[in-house]
Amino acid sequence: MNSRLFVLLNLLPWYMTITELYRCFTDAEFQYNRFLKTKDFNKANLERYDELIESIRNQASKMDLSPGINEEVHALGRIEIDFAPKVSFFVKVLSVLSFGWYKRSFIKKRTRVYFMSAIHQRHLLVQTIQNHLNEE
Repeated sequence: MNSRLFVLLNLLPWYMTITELYRCFTDAEFQYNRFLKTKDFNKANLERYDELIESIRNQASKMDLSPGINEEVHALGRIEIDFAPKVSFFVKVLSVLSFGWYKRSFIKKRTRVYFMSAIHQRHLLVQTIQNHLNEE
């Protein structure tokens, strides 16, 4: 039996079990697909997804899977739920000329791009961790 798997099976109470970790993987996959389909980034769903990913990140850092995965886990922070893009002077001028329409669409597009990229990065991290565990 692999030593890491043995450690995972005999976890202390504050650690997740393997089945709980795999449930978190499937839950993260489901939420990721829902974000892709609906593109609805309300605060409650983002907070729930962020907490789920944070628990997976904490568990992965405790498991010490590989140096590459550990670097990714530590480099990737939390999702900034109250994200607001910076509006340049050029966008402000265009907003004045279009009676605010351009600024609203600019902010909406930038927030969608930020959340989609942040969610996708975390999804790739979860997939990497899951593939590494499946190989062991």
